Amino acid sequence: MTEHDGQRDGRASGRDRHVIDATDLQALVADHTRLHGLCDRLEACADLLPNKLSHDEACALGQSLQAIVAGHLDQENAVIDALFAHDSDDALTAALLGRIRARHLSDAIDADDIVAVLSGGSKPGAEAFGFMLRGFFEGCRGAMAFTELVMLLLGAPRLSRTARAVLIDSLCARRAS
Repeated sequence: MTEHDGQRDGRASGRDRHVIDATDLQALVADHTRLHGLCDRLEACADLLPNKLSHDEACALGQSLQAIVAGHLDQENAVIDALFAHDSDDALTAALLGRIRARHLSDAIDADDIVAVLSGGSKPGAEAFGFMLRGFFEGCRGAMAFTELVMLLLGAPRLSRTARAVLIDSLCARRAS
């Protein structure tokens, strides 16, 4: 069919797909806000080194880290799949979504390493632990920004004005903090 008929190369054009509205992004943006809050807590922990957290603080932070990272991976994958699964045969889309998923795996592994330290199962020096923490929270912040930029790029023809504004506002708010 021709593009005029709503298809290109047998695929529906962006105009014929679900319009992405702000409600489609609410859970993702709320999840990113939670993860940014966790990153802020981890950064504060890194800034305190070589002083140590109390056992109770370390356990609470470790539990939050495990819960938020696991929930984040599930939430972000669900939103991405819902919005872009039909486009996965496009090389650019596949490459960008693959990068997001690879970062999820890396974040999960790094989170496990940090939880091991917080629970006392691993005891690196303060400098090494600070490096672990900074690598994690800086990587997470970058990954969330990358995800939002990918959504702006891949969703451009389908984003409502409010959805586009939600993503841009989220990016700008993080840059300012």
